[in-house]
Amino acid sequence: MRFSGPLIHATLLCLLLLPGAASIQSQQTSAVPTFQSTTTLVFLDVTVVDKKGHIVSSGLTKDDFSITEDKRPQRIFSFEAPESHVPGKHASDDAPDGSVPTTIFVLDQLNSSLEDFAFLCDQMQKYLEAQPSKLAAPAEFMLLGNRTLELLQGYTRSRDDLLFALKHVPTAIPYKNNAAFKDERFFQSIQALQQIALQNNGVTGRKNIIWIGRGGPGTALALRNIYSVGKLERMAHQTTNLLVDARITLFLIFPGLKLQEIDSSPGSRSSDTTTGLDPFGGDINFGGFVNETGGQLLYNENDVDELIRQSQRMGAKYYTLTYQPNQEGSPTDADGKFRRIKVTLRNPDLHVITKGGYYAPDADHPVDAEKQTILNVSQAVQSSLPYTGLGMKVDNIVRHPESRSANISLIVQSKSIHWESTEDGKSIANLIFLAVSFSSTHQILASKLQGIAFSATTQDPAALAHLNLRTSITLRLPYNTRAIRIAAQTEDGGSLGATDLNRQAIDSLSVTAPHATSR
Repeated sequence: MRFSGPLIHATLLCLLLLPGAASIQSQQTSAVPTFQSTTTLVFLDVTVVDKKGHIVSSGLTKDDFSITEDKRPQRIFSFEAPESHVPGKHASDDAPDGSVPTTIFVLDQLNSSLEDFAFLCDQMQKYLEAQPSKLAAPAEFMLLGNRTLELLQGYTRSRDDLLFALKHVPTAIPYKNNAAFKDERFFQSIQALQQIALQNNGVTGRKNIIWIGRGGPGTALALRNIYSVGKLERMAHQTTNLLVDARITLFLIFPGLKLQEIDSSPGSRSSDTTTGLDPFGGDINFGGFVNETGGQLLYNENDVDELIRQSQRMGAKYYTLTYQPNQEGSPTDADGKFRRIKVTLRNPDLHVITKGGYYAPDADHPVDAEKQTILNVSQAVQSSLPYTGLGMKVDNIVRHPESRSANISLIVQSKSIHWESTEDGKSIANLIFLAVSFSSTHQILASKLQGIAFSATTQDPAALAHLNLRTSITLRLPYNTRAIRIAAQTEDGGSLGATDLNRQAIDSLSVTAPHATSR
């Protein structure tokens, strides 16, 4: 699936207590993603290594490569050598231009112990401090916390911007790092991969996720009931397609993990049911996404800053090949099956590292309405058009200059909201909110998206239509923030609203207060 512009990541968890005219409270929501791939041009970012594992970045031409899909030869549509992946003459310091690979740092607090997370932060800081003040290519920084995936720093070539965001990661205890939360962490971690892919789908060029931390736990399908197995498999397939469509390669870095060599390609994943919290055990695991995106799994070493450098080297020197899969006899059935890609070289002493393939569209499972709502909100937050279907205004802003963040209080009018009745005499409504910080050139600097479920103690339509629903969003405000837009839509694809704040409004409404954030 292709989108016209970069989309913002979404998280489908509810966080806040919401007072209003009737008794209103928030409650948690969740869903199994159901995206599908409709790619007609497959991009392969190919790293070539010799027998000693050294990267080969010159001397090869289009004629040295061959591509098959499900053993059917494919005609190479286009070819780019590594030397072409350099910044354009007029490339912006903060915006990807497609010429160079971008880096997405993900710091995994959700799946880490408190001690491991502190160590990973120190190692990432060590890596960044060793970099030049102006990075060779744009990078962004995300935090996967206990409840949300948050973009802390949008694309930038400033090392100091990334360091600032890292040093102001909110202190929190990773309380879900135990067996009781295994399933919850499994879904949150995979949803995080989907959200990153959605955000970057419209950004041209290669993107490398450097995931610093354990990664989500694996799951064994043998332990699931027959009704959930199909949904889990589709979720894994669609995650692979989202990553492949967005030209994302996953590098997973976790130190000190003892595990046997694995093969996580489709049809050969381990079905071991004793994997516990192992992120590479079971039938669906992060190791599979590493393999399927042409990345690397780096573990059993404590020199994390060197592993980060190694990942960047692997993701920076590559050839780009494209082909159109239905042009050379590939199957066209929308059967949802895996299409295995193989790239070979005329020189048998050279080895190729690239994506393992993708899943064909599945005609029996269309796009989920809730996910379409996320796409609608993401597009609305970047549009210059006014959206007034859902009445919404900013009530107050409390800024925290020391962390470059703000807590934005919102009032949402319930007139255009569809409520559903519950058996206990209450009503519920689900909304998705997205807040984004923009630069003067409309570059996305930070974002936060929340799914909120409102509950009211009445089922009277007249009373429900006159509620003022209150909530708040904590959003990062990097130093060059010039505007904020917040968009919201009911989860069922109903009314859509947006509100804007320029820098003058932000400054005039803000009140400095001690910073206190939990995640």
